[in-house]
Amino acid sequence: MLWAMTSFRVAILALCAATAACGAVEPADLLLLNGRVYTMAWGEPDGEGQLADDAPVSEGQWRPEADAIAIRGNRIVFIGSSAGAEAYRGANTIVKDVAGATILPGLIDSHVHLSELGATLDRVDLVGVETEAEIVARIASRAAQVPEGEWIEGWGWDEGAWADRYPDMRLLTAEVPNHPVVLRGLHSFATWGNQLAFDLAGITAATSAPTGGAILKDASGRPTGILTNNAARLLTDAVPPPMPDQLLGRIRDALDTLASSGYVAVHEAGADSAVMETLRRLDESEWLKVRVYRMLAGRDAALLDTWQVREPERTAS
Repeated sequence: MLWAMTSFRVAILALCAATAACGAVEPADLLLLNGRVYTMAWGEPDGEGQLADDAPVSEGQWRPEADAIAIRGNRIVFIGSSAGAEAYRGANTIVKDVAGATILPGLIDSHVHLSELGATLDRVDLVGVETEAEIVARIASRAAQVPEGEWIEGWGWDEGAWADRYPDMRLLTAEVPNHPVVLRGLHSFATWGNQLAFDLAGITAATSAPTGGAILKDASGRPTGILTNNAARLLTDAVPPPMPDQLLGRIRDALDTLASSGYVAVHEAGADSAVMETLRRLDESEWLKVRVYRMLAGRDAALLDTWQVREPERTAS
């Protein structure tokens, strides 16, 4: 279990709380008690990977540096014992007994693609599904939840385990006729689609497979619904980019997932105009839960031209 802190300041009021000379202590907003706190404030390992002398390790075992934290606003004001943290308990203080959970400073990822993470979260999860019928049922359930004509993407059906019994598009098309469907395989060796997706991608009996790929066809020469290796791009390239509100939902979901996993900041590696606009909308709505450092996408020439004449944006803190 990981609790993410918006700021991790080790040298703050820890000693002050334990001394009467400091006088009355202003109550904290949140107390985390009975945890295993690691500040990560010790030195870096040496070039051989040996731990620094001040790392909290005894006889090869890590030991927590404290078992409680007090937080006021977005600052940690106490790190120490659960008994010492009681000085910060007030009438309105939220107190959580984390029951031995590990508490670490918030994580920072130096290279993420938020829209891709959001798209992954949005795809129908097919990992471990053993039958074609169950997969089609999952896709049909998603189709009932989204507007007609919207592309549905899935991922995770095991094309390796199914190599001698690949499905075709007949059942998928019959159950989901009005949404183009693209289902990527678990190992990226095969992609499966329905008739509408093949129609929109322009894949017909006359379509030639690219080098390094294959379009599986039936006895009459018609595509069965399975594309392998490089031929998968014939179908995946037809998936349109998300609409603005769809992209906003994906990035919001991605940031939700990162925040709940303990991340407090990420570096978006290659934000194009659409991603930049989406992050602006989220920021203006005061919704952003994770600090985002944005690196402009070099492929977006218009975006680069715009930013050449303006200064970088920075937050105040």
